[in-house]
Amino acid sequence: MAAAHDAGAADRLLSAANAGPLLVEQFRNLAASLNRLHQEGKLRTLLVTSPAPGDGKSNVAINLALTLSDSYRRKVLLVDADMRRPTLHRLFGVHATPGLLEALRADVEGDPVVHAVNDKLDLLTAGRQQPNPVGDLSSARLPRLISSAASRYDWVIVDSPPVAGLADARIVAETVDAAVLVIRAGVTQFPEVQASVDALGPERILGVILNAVDASEIRREDYYSHYYGASDE
Repeated sequence: MAAAHDAGAADRLLSAANAGPLLVEQFRNLAASLNRLHQEGKLRTLLVTSPAPGDGKSNVAINLALTLSDSYRRKVLLVDADMRRPTLHRLFGVHATPGLLEALRADVEGDPVVHAVNDKLDLLTAGRQQPNPVGDLSSARLPRLISSAASRYDWVIVDSPPVAGLADARIVAETVDAAVLVIRAGVTQFPEVQASVDALGPERILGVILNAVDASEIRREDYYSHYYGASDE
């Protein structure tokens, strides 16, 4: 079921992220790699997480979903699974509820309410904020919901809670094909990265994205290195 949305939300998101040509090109490069795996039948559902809050995982998840839906014209469902600190509803200017939480707790299991961002991108919000969502995320309904969405969409991109010593990201990771880990340049420490990889399982990690690199420090020959714009979400 689709709900109304703020048509200008995506444009404001890109403006707020100060997206320049380098940033846009890097998301297109990332999307190209993912699209190749998708065409090979290896990847359809993807988790985006980070070792700690503020590393930029939500910004990466949003712009990846926008790139896949816009540049590749894929049908994408973007899911906010960060019930402790939901942000996507605010960034897209839609109501938080009903969302993922309400779908997992509904008396009758069915398709969740989603918000149409554009003709190729839908958003499933996290729903009502929860201080301890482990029980809800552990519901047998979550893998069925993700699987059902994957049968209707080309891509399901899940913005999960940061790993940060919590069970949330590990639980959600078990419902998807693979995960990418977003780390923040100059902030994230190697022990945090290693702990996150160990928690999620190295076999689930598709790759690591370096976020918030200073563009002025990137040499021309490094144009295609992994650079993503700064955002604290």
